[in-house]
Order: sequence, then structure tokens, then C-alpha cells
Amino acid sequence: MLTKYFSIFSITILALSNLSCNITPKENRPNILFIMGDDHTTNAISSYGSIFSEYAKTVNIDRLAEEGVRFENCFTTNSICSPSRATILTGKYSNKNGVYCLNQHFDSTQSTSATILNKAGYQTAVFGKWHLSSRPTGFNEYKVLKKQGRYKNPQFIENGVDSLVEYNGWSTDIIADMTTNFIKERDDEKPFFVMCHFKATHDPWASRPPYDTLWQNIKIPEPDNLFDEYEDRSEAAKRTTLKLEYMNQGTYPHKRLDNADELEQRSFIYQQYIKDFLRCGKVLDENVGRIIQFLKKENLLENTIIIYTADHGHFLGEHGFFSKRFMYEESMKMPLIIRYPKLFELGKVVDELVINADFAPTILDIAGETIPNDMQGKSIIPLLISDVEKNWRDAVYYRYWQHIKHRDVAAHYGIRTKDSKLIFYYGLPLGMTEFEATAPEWEFFDLLKDPHEMNNIYNDETSKKAIEKLKKKMKSLKKEFGDEDSNFPELNKISQNYYSE
Repeated sequence: MLTKYFSIFSITILALSNLSCNITPKENRPNILFIMGDDHTTNAISSYGSIFSEYAKTVNIDRLAEEGVRFENCFTTNSICSPSRATILTGKYSNKNGVYCLNQHFDSTQSTSATILNKAGYQTAVFGKWHLSSRPTGFNEYKVLKKQGRYKNPQFIENGVDSLVEYNGWSTDIIADMTTNFIKERDDEKPFFVMCHFKATHDPWASRPPYDTLWQNIKIPEPDNLFDEYEDRSEAAKRTTLKLEYMNQGTYPHKRLDNADELEQRSFIYQQYIKDFLRCGKVLDENVGRIIQFLKKENLLENTIIIYTADHGHFLGEHGFFSKRFMYEESMKMPLIIRYPKLFELGKVVDELVINADFAPTILDIAGETIPNDMQGKSIIPLLISDVEKNWRDAVYYRYWQHIKHRDVAAHYGIRTKDSKLIFYYGLPLGMTEFEATAPEWEFFDLLKDPHEMNNIYNDETSKKAIEKLKKKMKSLKKEFGDEDSNFPELNKISQNYYSE
């Protein structure tokens, strides 16, 4: 696929790139380093800009953005760990890769970016968080955490080892060391594809010196909608226990105010939460910097494509929430930064709509391998190379399946364009008959006028034509991705009856 894109460049650029779908000899293919944080939302990365930027200051991730391409509108298709990771590997939506929710078995016989590159001669490895209920396949080496793992003295599942292997130290440091050690000890006659999956910044948002005491006597700015009261919004938003004041005290040992109302408690807990999250991110960013310096020292930096991302977004107090799951921007949006100065313009920002299903096809395209027909994403190489790509997607389809199970978040699906979003909450609360009259329900947001999604205008007369158009587009995308309700009768009893409203 890549060959056709190079026609727009001069022979000089072609000579520099070493990037083609028919490369000879094979060893000229670039190395690929895929670095993924966990829950590392764009608002916690200073190059994306937010009220937290002064405190986040992710200088090493920012360096990747300065020397690479930053994507402004990259989205997960299902904002929870296991499903997003399965989609990233396979290039397929949950309904095709089989991982809809947490702790579901991942069919390791299906093709992934790793299995294909391994067969094509790449040395492959994955280190860190895996969170899929099967052992990794397609990797020459793997050392992955059991489920979430822990920050201090983590235990790893390793290929060729039956029992867990414990390492002394801090998870984020250890995962970075595993990554650089593999690269250092590789066969330097072959390219490598390494996936470095940090546990950070997943809860319990722990950090280590020198970052664990940052901002002790400083008040971090609050999001404008920290005290969102969910007026004119769905019952799904009002009902969820993602709100900071409901944060489980045993799991997240934050201090609480005595005799405080919900909003006072929310503000008090927020200050503890945001500091913990950003401190955790500081350790992550430090280790991204260590890996970059290692590649530079080993003279590998210029022939290694570095991809930085996270499995999805995360609420940092916006709407008074923590965690993810909802289709709202802070949860749905992912960071995506790709560095390869040989070919891609430094400091470029792309605002086209990209999804996590695009990652596997892109990685294969980078390596010059054929993209399987069953991958539902598409290579974003055209967006990296050209300023304008005709016929790129104009909408993103999203579906969260894990109904009510965690934090009382209702199952929902929806569509996001560049300037609007339509969300359909189709599941009735389980065993909660008092809410049956309000479900299913819709939310519609004009993202140009209301980027923080505070005003649901689904019932406004002026929205009818736009909503009708989005419903038709959403129905088309559901069919395109094989996610039609008739295929999932047990999961879609309500959806079938109310979709046409």
C-alpha cells in the first residue's frame, strides 16, 4: 500500500525513507517501537494542552510530538482496557475479535500485528500490561503482568515459565528495562517490533520518589464542569457511580471530609486524585525519556518508528468523574503520537478521525506487509505523509458493552463526527425498575458550540435533521462493522425495539 504514497515525494525523500511495501533487502525495514500507557488521557499530556499542562509537563512524550506527528482526534471504539487492547492488536471491533468486556477470553489464533510481523522476519516482544485472558502469541519474548499487576515488586507471566516471576523495583522502571534489554540483545541483522505496555497511569495511581510528594501544598486547577449537575442529560449520566465522591475508599485510600455534602466531598477528593494521577504520569514520562536516550545511544533512534498512545482516555474530574467507559470526549479520546523524522513532518498535527482499529493496519503498512481483509481499521500512513487525504472517514462508531457491571455505566453505542456526537443508551438498568421509564435514551451534542458536552440537545426542534442524518450514518456503520443487533439478541433486547425512534 505504501508504494503509491511515495509518488508524491522526490527521489531524495524516497532514498531516505527506506519505507516501501516491497523492500529489498528485508533488513532495511524500520524498527517499530509501540509504547502504550494505560488510561493516559490526552489531558494529562502537556503537548495536547489542558488546564493541567503546567503540572503534567510530559517533556519526553512532548519531544516525540515535536519531532513527529500528533493526532488530535484519535478515539477508542470501546473505552475499557481489555476490549481496546484486543482491537489494537487485531484491527477489529469487539464484536469481531471476541473481547467485549473485561476478563473475556482472547482468541489467540486470530491474526494480529505481532503474528504477521513475526512471520515476516521481525523480532517481536511485548512487555508490561497485557490484560487479555490468554497468553501472548506471535512474540519471540513476552513478560506480561497478570491482569492489572502491581506497581511495586510486580510479577510477570513469561514465555517458557510456568510460575509467576517477581521482580524487585517499580513496575514502570522494570517494563522500560525489559524493553531496552530485549532491543540491546536482539539479532541486529533483523528489524524489531516491540510493544512496551506500561501499567501507569492505571489506578491506584501510585508513584515513587522523586515524584510522590509533588504539589503537596498546591491547589491544582479544577475543570469547569467538576460540579456538573447533569441537567438536561441522560439518566445514565446521573446514575453512574463514576463520580469522585463515590470512589471506593478501600481501593483508593483518599481522605474524606466529615459532614460534607457530595460536591464538597468531590472537590476535596479531586485534589488528591489529580495529584496522584499526574505524579504517576511523571514516572511514565521519565521512562519514555530513558527509552529514547537508549535508542539514541545505540544509534537506533533514526531508524525506529516510535508510536506513543494509551488504550483509551480517562476522566480527570471532568463532569465530576474518574475512570472511563462513557463515550464522552475525555474517556473516548486517545493520545497518538508517531515519530519518524526520515519521512514524517516534524511537529505536524493531524485532525482527521482515527480509531484504535487503525493501529494494526498502520503497523503492518509501515513494515510493508499486506493488511488482512478482515481488519476493519485502515492504515493512517496517508495522513502521516499527505496534508489532505480524500475519502477519509467522516465518522467514528463506538460501542460500550459492559452494561452496569462496573460503576453503573449503561451499555451504549454512538457516532462521533468532527462536529457532533450522538449517543444511544439502550440497556435497561438491571433490577432497577424505577429507571425503566427513562431507558433507553439519547444524547446529542453540538461539539462546536459545546465541546465539553454539557448541553444535550436531542429534543431540540432545531436538531432533528442533524440527528436523523446521524442515525442513518450510524446504522450504516453498524452494518459495515458487522455489529447489527440481530447478531447479538441477548445483548440487544432493548436496542432492537427502540433504535428507530
